[in-house]
Amino acid sequence: MEIVTRDGTCMWLWSNEEQPEWQGEEITDRELAARLCEPCPVRRLCLEWELRLAGEYQFGVCGGLTGEDRRALYRVWRARRDRMDEDQGGGRSS
Repeated sequence: MEIVTRDGTCMWLWSNEEQPEWQGEEITDRELAARLCEPCPVRRLCLEWELRLAGEYQFGVCGGLTGEDRRALYRVWRARRDRMDEDQGGGRSS
């Protein structure tokens, strides 16, 4: 998704080789998600993209959530998506 790689806060920092103000601090993934992802203009798109691409194999911080949080969310997201497919007669498998 080009918009995520173009407009994502983390991608902007990486592409401009800027060091976040907390560089060198010991912070948890949850703190990193809060600091980096909260103000990001494409956070929700990033999360959707990550859920679609990584599935159950979520690691690191993405879309404002830790890998652990996204793994928990993935099960709910997938069940909802499957129900929507069934309601529309799509019956997708995977």
